[in-house]
Amino acid sequence: MIFNQHFPKKGLALVCLILISCSAYSITDSLDFERITEELKFGTNSLLNKYQSEIMAFGEDLTLLNRKLYALDENDFSKKESFQILLSKMKIQEELALKKRTLQFKLNKARYRKGLDLIKIMYEKILGLDHHFHTLQTYQNILELSNPNSYPDFQQKNEAIHQRLKKKNIFQLPTLLQNNPYLSATFSIVGSMLSGGEIEEKEKDLNDIACILDFTVQMHSDFNLIYYETSFLKESNTNLKEECIRLFKDYCKIIDYNMTLDNCREEDDWETVFERLDLYIETLETAALESMEDPNAQKSLTKGIANLEFSIHRLLDFLDQYCLFITQGERYYQKFEVIVANYQNEEHCATQLPHQFDILKRDISLSIEKFDEAYNLSELKGSKLKDLLFGQVE
Repeated sequence: MIFNQHFPKKGLALVCLILISCSAYSITDSLDFERITEELKFGTNSLLNKYQSEIMAFGEDLTLLNRKLYALDENDFSKKESFQILLSKMKIQEELALKKRTLQFKLNKARYRKGLDLIKIMYEKILGLDHHFHTLQTYQNILELSNPNSYPDFQQKNEAIHQRLKKKNIFQLPTLLQNNPYLSATFSIVGSMLSGGEIEEKEKDLNDIACILDFTVQMHSDFNLIYYETSFLKESNTNLKEECIRLFKDYCKIIDYNMTLDNCREEDDWETVFERLDLYIETLETAALESMEDPNAQKSLTKGIANLEFSIHRLLDFLDQYCLFITQGERYYQKFEVIVANYQNEEHCATQLPHQFDILKRDISLSIEKFDEAYNLSELKGSKLKDLLFGQVE
């Protein structure tokens, strides 16, 4: 659609409004990440404090029993009291092993639980980008910004030149080629020279459209670059969304939750997910109690803990993928900022350039800031959250 020199503001969004719009909840998003980090840290420390104090108490009991055993001579081992000391040691060792396994899968439960919160938040962010990439009509506008045929002043002068050429029966540019900005610009210059009229009139025609021609020709390839690289980001975001959906499916498979991420989100079925996790942990607790005498229970416990840890590592891999995409996207927009800041004749042509060009530059700068605040959060960049998910506590 052709825009005039002051085309409607709904077209001003261009590429950057995509990111500005979906960054509206940056403060909330940041708080969500901070909440997850602090809750996971608090929960982890609480579990460690509770179980480590009990584990230390068992350790002290074992030390005391070992001292008693070391103090015995060969004749003492045949006595009933010595046998009781050995039984007590074996019982404490079993209870200590059980306590350590219980701590392990409860820590994994806390990490797994917060991993679900992370997937939920990340998916909302990805959907925000995806929604705006698909609904805002920005791509055509940015290409029109570098097409001289979109400018009324150029259209008027070009039409006048065409009319003079018709009168002289000089070759006309085919309609198909008129949409090509380079050919259209070249034909206008050549046509102005060949058309009738006084030299002063021809010079005035060229002077009136000189800035439009210079701006559109110089910036055409740059705006094409922004257009196609934004399309690439759009496709990358789509791929990231699909990967997040697969992650949720694999992540919840071990707790026997089979609803898709989209359906879970639409039906707000997160409580069911958490209930399935609780049931899974209860199964592990039962296996832990039975593992002392039942090898199959020990095998089930080991497999259950491994499944939790594998799912958490799968989530960490996705976080790395997400951070890479966000970093890449921010760098792209930083490059766009350099591109639009380097039109050489901007000062000379300031009065004839569309005011949307200034808005575009301002929006790109704001987009970078908003993009960083909403998506490239310090909680991920500083790896504090990742450390907690790995089990490393300050």
